[in-house]
Amino acid sequence: MIKRAGAILAAIERALTVVAVVFLFVIMVLVVADVFMRYALNRPFSFTYDLIGLYLMAGVFFLTLSDALREHVHVGVDILVPRFSPAGRRLAEIVTAFTGLFVFVLLCKVGFDRAVENFEQKDVLAGAIPWPTWISAALVPLGCGVLVLRLVLQLVGHALSLVTGRNLYPLPPLVGVGEVKSYE
Repeated sequence: MIKRAGAILAAIERALTVVAVVFLFVIMVLVVADVFMRYALNRPFSFTYDLIGLYLMAGVFFLTLSDALREHVHVGVDILVPRFSPAGRRLAEIVTAFTGLFVFVLLCKVGFDRAVENFEQKDVLAGAIPWPTWISAALVPLGCGVLVLRLVLQLVGHALSLVTGRNLYPLPPLVGVGEVKSYE
């Protein structure tokens, strides 16, 4: 059941990452086009800064949170963890998941409340184009919500693995002293 839930969640995470990659590509195209329009034709786009800052950057960041955790590509400092037994490592992962859940459930709640408030008040960004702010605010609970699901799965998986003594959920890879992790 944990493997099936993990596979479903991984598919959602990959889909959100694809959306974030598209957002990043759009950012690059917009910046290049805006620079060209600004310096070659003296006609910069009036919407580039707001579109990138309000929607695209928020999407790139929040939509990749959970996938980064799943792939273990986030920043991690593990000074003591390599010295732990597998059971100790699982306990450390459980504590980490609890801590992350506390923070990201709060972020989800606050982000959701803000998105709903912005939607109900028809809040828009003051500028050349009145961009609705609820869309960017909704990216926060969307990305953090998927991360909360990943943390719950990690918590349950590590707890069940610890209790049963079986490897129901894999431990994150360790990088030994003097080794460099390759991303190839």
